[in-house]
Amino acid sequence: MRRLLSPVVLLALAAPALAAAPRTVVVLLFDGFAPSMFAGANTPALDRMRREGAWTNRFVPPFPTISLISGMTISTGCWPEHHGVVTNIFLDPVRGRYDHSRDADWLTGCEHMHQAAERQGVRSAALDWYGAMSTSKGAQATVARDRKWEEMPDDLAKADEVVALLNLPDAERPRLILAYFKGPDGVAHRKGIGAEETRAAVEHTDAAVAKVQRAVESAPFPVALIVTTDHGMRYVSHIVNVRKILANHQIKAEPLSTGTTSFLYFENEADVAPAAEKLADYEEFEVLRKGALPGYAHLGDGARVPQLILSAKPPYFIEDPALWPPSLKWLGTYGPEIMWARLSLKASHGYPPQEEGMAGILYASGDGIAKGREVREMNAVDLHPTVMSLLGVEPGRPVDGTVARELLAE
Repeated sequence: MRRLLSPVVLLALAAPALAAAPRTVVVLLFDGFAPSMFAGANTPALDRMRREGAWTNRFVPPFPTISLISGMTISTGCWPEHHGVVTNIFLDPVRGRYDHSRDADWLTGCEHMHQAAERQGVRSAALDWYGAMSTSKGAQATVARDRKWEEMPDDLAKADEVVALLNLPDAERPRLILAYFKGPDGVAHRKGIGAEETRAAVEHTDAAVAKVQRAVESAPFPVALIVTTDHGMRYVSHIVNVRKILANHQIKAEPLSTGTTSFLYFENEADVAPAAEKLADYEEFEVLRKGALPGYAHLGDGARVPQLILSAKPPYFIEDPALWPPSLKWLGTYGPEIMWARLSLKASHGYPPQEEGMAGILYASGDGIAKGREVREMNAVDLHPTVMSLLGVEPGRPVDGTVARELLAE
């Protein structure tokens, strides 16, 4: 009898240990995935996540709604006024020019997800993720990769990297895996949201998700999978030639322009008010002043924030002529103030977060995630504390977001 009962007793003793296996969390971020891109696309993996998990098509980024500021906000759970990355290109009075850097040293406060996890003894992986590396301190995660855009693998190959991490032995496997993917952003900019090429890019994204999804389902340990983006996308038609406008009005300011905003830095404070008055006559953009920014901005009034910000109104956008194709750069000096731009760009982002098309997607499924639930809206700052909650650790110090309870199983 003792021999017959032993397996039963052993199984009963093992059950609590199996149930207590620590959860792994995987976060995949695909650049520029707007909800409108689902139209006409075949996305079985994401469709399944929507049926079996929790999701929202109102994942709201910070302002400006562009990549690096959004990614830093998602990763830290802090608004730009606290983490310090206020746009994709800005000036710092001590460090100089910031330009699309993922270097963790640019943070003025807050912690990335992987930094907070590692501090609390949780192994993490950051694949081309924001803050994966620090110039002064080196790798900020157990597995850290920070490749230049042109050196990053294709999204399907990046999915293979995530799968390989999930297949590591228990003693080596990270419990937090963060991965940035190129996604449909670049194609949508050039071809438009509804283009066949963009549809193909969305289906490519779905195929990458499917690879990771299969690995999650076969894992012998609990896993929560989260798929999200840094911002949405919408149709644009005309470009605002900021340098030409400043020259025409003899405004002495250095414009740093990306997406739909231009940050104007003045050496002489006395020049700010007259410039704001002249620029206010343009209907193509709003003039925002430091110290009186709208509530949605969350930029604060630190030294990196310029005296004036020009914020384009749809369907206008702003780019520095220095970033234009070589054949068009001369237009920055000799062209008109407002130019038709559909030949070079068909869609963009960067508008205030409440504008149509700026919100992105967030889909989640697996262990600890609610089943078949649509979440009306979720702020970018809320993902960090939600991921930390799924890991069973404290969020970074400090953090502005709160746990998105609607996303989680009760």
